[in-house]
Amino acid sequence: MKNLPVSCNKDCGGGCPLIAHTEGGRVVRITNNPLGTPYMKGCLKGFRAMELDHHTDRLVKPLVRLEGRPRRFVSAEESRKDFREAGWDEALDLAARKLADFKNDHGCRSLLDLSSGGACRGALHNNSALTSRFLTLWGGAFRTYSNYSSGAASFALPYVFGTKMTGMDAGNLAHSKLIILWGYNAFDTRFGCEMSPRILEAKKRGVPVVVIDPRRTRTADVLGTWWIPVRPGSDTALMAAILYHIIRCGLQKHDFIDRYSRGFEELKAYVLGEYDGTPKSPAWASEICGVPAEDIEKLAGLYARTSPAALLPGLSLQRSLGGEEAARMTCALQLATGNIGIPGGSSGGMIWGKVPGPACPSLTVPPHDDPSVPVYEWPDEILKGGIKGAYITGSNLLAQGSDLKKNIRAFGMLDLIIGHDFFLTPTMALCDIVFPAASFLEREDIVFPAGNFLLYSAKAAEPPAGVLTDYGIFTALAGRLGFADAFTEGRSEEQWIDHFLEESDVVDIGSFKKTGLFIGEEQERNAFSSFINDPLSHPLATPSGKIEISPAAYGKLGFPAYPHCRNAVSPGPVYPLCLITPHPLQGIHSQYANLAGFRMEEDHVLWMNTADAAERGISEDGRVRVTSAEGELEIAVRVTDRIRTGTVSLNEGLWPVLTGEPGKEIDLAGSANILTSTEPTLPSRCSRTHTIFVQVQSPV
Repeated sequence: MKNLPVSCNKDCGGGCPLIAHTEGGRVVRITNNPLGTPYMKGCLKGFRAMELDHHTDRLVKPLVRLEGRPRRFVSAEESRKDFREAGWDEALDLAARKLADFKNDHGCRSLLDLSSGGACRGALHNNSALTSRFLTLWGGAFRTYSNYSSGAASFALPYVFGTKMTGMDAGNLAHSKLIILWGYNAFDTRFGCEMSPRILEAKKRGVPVVVIDPRRTRTADVLGTWWIPVRPGSDTALMAAILYHIIRCGLQKHDFIDRYSRGFEELKAYVLGEYDGTPKSPAWASEICGVPAEDIEKLAGLYARTSPAALLPGLSLQRSLGGEEAARMTCALQLATGNIGIPGGSSGGMIWGKVPGPACPSLTVPPHDDPSVPVYEWPDEILKGGIKGAYITGSNLLAQGSDLKKNIRAFGMLDLIIGHDFFLTPTMALCDIVFPAASFLEREDIVFPAGNFLLYSAKAAEPPAGVLTDYGIFTALAGRLGFADAFTEGRSEEQWIDHFLEESDVVDIGSFKKTGLFIGEEQERNAFSSFINDPLSHPLATPSGKIEISPAAYGKLGFPAYPHCRNAVSPGPVYPLCLITPHPLQGIHSQYANLAGFRMEEDHVLWMNTADAAERGISEDGRVRVTSAEGELEIAVRVTDRIRTGTVSLNEGLWPVLTGEPGKEIDLAGSANILTSTEPTLPSRCSRTHTIFVQVQSPV
């Protein structure tokens, strides 16, 4: 048996150091890397990665749509009838010819780059970078920008701090006296392999861990000491009330605020009701967020009097209408309590905001001035009529994109779709040419995790005969289209990895490739600590050089400059329940959804509060129909008091199974995005998938 270091570069919160145990060129088992720290633990997704490689449905030959077969949304088994297998040379020649004809007929900028984060943490094998590099050298494309996961926070936080790098090393929690997990399901959603063990360690030494979430999750059970069920989308109101109580009790850190920030007085005036006559008191917030006023006051007192405190907000807070304000208000709370940049504190920036790790280059995209649209609005852009084709890698948008029925209509308008994947996913089933791609276990890479370390991922297994990496596919296409030298710069995949390492902080490259780990000296870093220690020598990249609580530039976007409560819509009589769509423990978006028995039964159901179910005559042992303004689905139900009233929860990621006539389809698999909308939150124009209102009924 041969043991090799590997690490996922998939779209989750951070890579994990793992060991692939191989026999006969196949990975048979994956375990933790024993050379990592006690906190570097893998997860179910990494441990079962080889099952995807060995899956009987895995694509091993290119697929070409049969002449005259229209695109149709049917099962994977039925979809295969619309394709024929082709040899690599034939498929590559056909794709190159179709791209050349498309360029002549429509122009490059009529092709939409729809690649995403299926592989996003590798130095070389990064779907978005590879596809964008290829299309730029081809002549350009219509681009998407931002992302589904953290778009509103990524938009808002630079106004506050001058950067998106607002995070910390998990080791910083060793100094925390209070940890607040606000919409951050750390047990299921991994933002770095070290975070959950560090939180659990803090809990064991007596640190209060407050979990604010509409559901009582595994995080609340395992890591938390106090669960506060908040109404989805009302988090900013709860934050404003906490700040109100802190100010009214004189608990804010005046000197800290004055020295390190600008614009706090405007926020203070808003919270006290000086602008609109409505003090943002705990009693006021309780009516909005459903948390008793006495609990708000208790939390505010604990928070203000316990230092250092780490407020760790999850990305769920900013995936709602007005999510930009939640992203800013968490930072204001940490400022008011004096917790930014100190050991054991945090910036309040969304938890995905890391701090820079060891230096290592990655594949670059040549400069371009192509038009673009926010990724959340890509189907709307196609439906305008100017986009005629798409190139898709690392993405299953017909499971993960909002408003599935709109997405299907958009795909139906395209003249050409080319994709790369491991399986004939719902998205690949609507392509004209599908190239099978190698997995992370079948290619070499350097992986950028969430902490202050680098990971080396060896090629642990050979891909199926003939199957290429995404880099190999693009290289072959670039050769046929006349720009292979520009795309590869004369380097093979192995030579790119060696080139990156030669320019990196890694001193002993041989040891790095053998162990799979390069760990930076500091493991307790915290964003903005240099600024807090010496603000004159280390000013922030904001106009004032300080933390901007009410930035003038933000005020020019059509919204108040200060963070404020912005709940644009509320449930109504037709759709009275708020739907949330969390990430599952066992999968990464729609990856792993086709592994038999992979999802825990209790996670593949709609969570519904006991009182809401009783009101509708719904029992635990049945299925329910969930309806929104965009679509409907049927799913099994779990009746429980582990979710607050007025809220239902359905994990995202399942591949849809649609039945019914076009435009009126019902999903039978429980694919949440048939219910969601592409209406964005403003001003970021990003995801608002947690501001979705539904009705739940027993099926007729």
